[in-house]
Amino acid sequence: MSPLATILLRMLRGGAFAAAGFIALVIGIEIWKRGGDVAALNMGFTIFLALLLAAALWLARSIGRELARHGSRTGS
Repeated sequence: MSPLATILLRMLRGGAFAAAGFIALVIGIEIWKRGGDVAALNMGFTIFLALLLAAALWLARSIGRELARHGSRTGS
């Protein structure tokens, strides 16, 4: 893998982690707005945010595995 591709994948992985952090922050703010009562949350919105959080973390994991696979090779 070229050095430019490695740099771009590392940046993309960082962006996926940042997106996951932002989504977790939004979920936390929603819980805080409701006074800590999780039952008072809008379940549709919360499920949507949870799916987005899972997708962002899955993307970051996949990119990390790709970087590890190509990072261990020499001469390619």
